[in-house]
Amino acid sequence: MEKILTFIINKNKLLLLLGSDQDPQFHKSFWYVITGACEKIDNSLEETVIREVKEETNLNLDKIINLNWILEYESLGNHCKEHVFISYTNDTNVKLNEESIDYKWCDLNEFIDLINWYYDKNELKQKLTKYLEKQ
Repeated sequence: MEKILTFIINKNKLLLLLGSDQDPQFHKSFWYVITGACEKIDNSLEETVIREVKEETNLNLDKIINLNWILEYESLGNHCKEHVFISYTNDTNVKLNEESIDYKWCDLNEFIDLINWYYDKNELKQKLTKYLEKQ
């Protein structure tokens, strides 16, 4: 299954979403970023990013960068190949859908402390630092 994951940046702040404890896979609430599956209506991975961000937060994106970083894992019986992006927005009017119960704009250190991340957080911090500086 092809998926996307995007980190959203607005003025050197990163967006975290607090998921509902009704999550079908984890059955608990935790801080995460936008992820989603590619659908037939999406003509590209970037279109998937735009659609998922709009569905989950109602934010409009100004710029999307494919990090050429792929995370592979098993989820609900599917092999997932998740393409990682950075998305920039000047929009702050977040409207959550039913998947999330809260959100927070964080500086990098708070983001790294709070995010539920199954990989190396030091590597994540290094990658994100580069893109925060580019804004």
